[in-house]
Amino acid sequence: MVHTPFTHRITFALVLSTGTVYTASAAQQSLPSAQQQAKANAPKTAPRPTAAKPAVAQATAPQNTGKLEEITVRSNKRAQQANTTPASIVALSGKTLQTTGVRDALSLARDVPGLMAETTSGSANPRYRLRGIGTNDFSANMTTAVGVSEDDVFLDSGASQGVPIYDLDHVEVFRGPQGTLQGKNTTAGMVSYYTKKPTNTLDGYVRGTAGNYGLWGEEGALGGPIIKDKLMARFAIVNRDYDGQYYNGSHKNPTGGYQYYDMRGQILAKPVDNLSILVKMHLGRNKTKVPIDHVGLLPGGEDAQGYTQTSTRNIQNNGRTDATTRRAGLSVNAKYDFENGWSLANIFALEWNHFNVFSDDDASPAPVDYQENIGGVARVLSNEVRVVSPQNKKIRYVGGVYYMRNLTQSYSQQPLYSPIDSSFGTGGNASSFNISTQDAAVFSALSFDLTSRLTLDIGGRFTSETRSANGEAWAYNTDPSNPYNTSNRALTYINTSTNTYLNPNTGQAMVGPPLSKTFNKDSEDASLKYRIAPGIIAYLRYARGFRTGNYNTYVATTSDFSLYNPEELTDYEGGVKARIWGGKAQLNLSGFHYDYNNMQVTILQNTGTHTTNAAQAVSNGFEFEGQVRPLQNLFGSFGVTYQDAHYTNFKNASAPTPFNGGNPVDLSGQPLERAPHVTANFLLSYKIPVSFGDFTVQTDWRYTSRYRFQAWSDSHATTPAAFLASPQMQALVRHAFSQNPVITGNVRVAWHSVDEKTEVAFWLHNVTNQMTYTNAFGEFFNRNISRYPGDLRAFGFEVMRAL
Repeated sequence: MVHTPFTHRITFALVLSTGTVYTASAAQQSLPSAQQQAKANAPKTAPRPTAAKPAVAQATAPQNTGKLEEITVRSNKRAQQANTTPASIVALSGKTLQTTGVRDALSLARDVPGLMAETTSGSANPRYRLRGIGTNDFSANMTTAVGVSEDDVFLDSGASQGVPIYDLDHVEVFRGPQGTLQGKNTTAGMVSYYTKKPTNTLDGYVRGTAGNYGLWGEEGALGGPIIKDKLMARFAIVNRDYDGQYYNGSHKNPTGGYQYYDMRGQILAKPVDNLSILVKMHLGRNKTKVPIDHVGLLPGGEDAQGYTQTSTRNIQNNGRTDATTRRAGLSVNAKYDFENGWSLANIFALEWNHFNVFSDDDASPAPVDYQENIGGVARVLSNEVRVVSPQNKKIRYVGGVYYMRNLTQSYSQQPLYSPIDSSFGTGGNASSFNISTQDAAVFSALSFDLTSRLTLDIGGRFTSETRSANGEAWAYNTDPSNPYNTSNRALTYINTSTNTYLNPNTGQAMVGPPLSKTFNKDSEDASLKYRIAPGIIAYLRYARGFRTGNYNTYVATTSDFSLYNPEELTDYEGGVKARIWGGKAQLNLSGFHYDYNNMQVTILQNTGTHTTNAAQAVSNGFEFEGQVRPLQNLFGSFGVTYQDAHYTNFKNASAPTPFNGGNPVDLSGQPLERAPHVTANFLLSYKIPVSFGDFTVQTDWRYTSRYRFQAWSDSHATTPAAFLASPQMQALVRHAFSQNPVITGNVRVAWHSVDEKTEVAFWLHNVTNQMTYTNAFGEFFNRNISRYPGDLRAFGFEVMRAL
């Protein structure tokens, strides 16, 4: 055990957390009298937002002035306008998300340049990527590189991150490591959702949605005072049904649809003037029918069982392909504002989720039905204590401590993938592992106004996290009448409680991983912001973050159950933000360089997954974004991102056995998976006033260049299996495991009443009916590739009435 560095890091963190509080307090209370006199005689200016006032998305000027909406962000734990924050940010109001048709975590990516979202289980279990960084792990135990929070509660479990988007105040997408204030597992960035809060004003709305393919939805919210100024409440609910755009010829019903509901209730109490207590509860379920497309790898598009798919819309999945996620939570956010401007907050949260995914892996009606079932249950307790100094001083402070406990059970069942029978189809495999995570951290951030124009921000966080594992994996004799009954065991090849680790093919003893490991890591950031002119800033930023080590729990053989190490990302970036033309235009330009060490890469094998640490990777790129309102009724926005994200040293990457004969492949120089070089977004909206209200015509478009789904799919195979050896077949594999360049667009026409409380809208999504895919994996032993198709063209109507 290395004790000294650990002690030094703890000392550093504690000094940073406590010493800077004293420094900040002393600096604010000990200004020289000359400075105090100068401040007293200075012209009155608008102060910075104080910690005592809640930060919300708001328009700083009425829309009839023609100015752009200004969003106040708070992912950095303080109220700050997005256009003055020294970081690359996209902040979108709930109204904007409503008009562009964003309803869930997957569709959010349409509105954010550089953000990618994909899944193998519909909107129930999304995985984000920013600037080419993310994860391909889909187990219950996964850790995402893009952190997600809802109302300041960090959602540590990946299955809880499929947040339905309704009654939302705004969403913030911070690019780059956010490891100081947001914690671990944010190497790529942070997506933060903020719901509408109870107020003293009675308000609410109802919205109905209907469309083709059986779309039907209801949504509503009601909030206001119970006891004026003392007790307020808000309740919101959404329900949405959709049959789907694909037809399953085996089950003779539509597929690709979903049914979800979600509800939340919030009570805000203010028993005394300086104390607020916000209690929030939420409950929801999402059930998706996931369509799986089939690509045969034998002549004529056949697979090993003789099946050939003839239509992209009429699929033949004879197994189950449904995915279900249930989520519930309780949080208590208590905040006390002291008379001197300091504030103390405590955020306590309990989050629970359960997800379950069935997959018809061969994507066919063949009698040998290759199926699997994966899922898990996560129970997360977290508590954060945060202290914030007055934000209208020259020196400003945010700091605190954080604790999180996550108990996750991760399980898998594969009825026809037996690790003791290489022929497949005669036996099954199952596993169940429990992962316990305890995370404790201390964090601090300071802002210094060095001059009237130059501001320095520095921050640090120390995290100590312990992960522990226990569980077992076994081969079983499959009961054809109930293939998911795993009780008839043939061989238990992993049992952590008895220290059993066997090679399932030979029965020989093996060595398992350590069953508990503590990771002690520090992360930090620093930025310089210079105010060039009113409304124009330039900034430089350095940040280092990490994603914690973890266990592989989706196993198909003993070696899959392993422990991998944390990854680290160091970010160097700079940018310019300009609010010009009297507030009618906003332009943001940022550039970045990423250095990645021990990058975690998840490879989907024939069965099971294996996450390993790649040696090194880099990503270089830029974002150029803007908004403009040249006329009072005309609004436009755009965003372009470019990134060159690739492995610099990854010579022994694993790949499915037939792809390279079981040998590793060299991915050095290869692009990262799901990292398109270019993404671009464009939106144009025009309002046409009439005597009985107005009509608004809006269109938004997104371009994405080619990207691949798996790390190895574009690499050169030196020893492929015979059926993959021809140039034509290798080209087919590259094509099936990637998404070609694609442009998709939406159109929306809406009428608003004179009082703007009624809206009737018609929308058309994917106007050009582009075929897209979100993921793919190789069922190589069955000689097929399975792909997950995306949404095609659809239309619908919405009617909304507000109080």
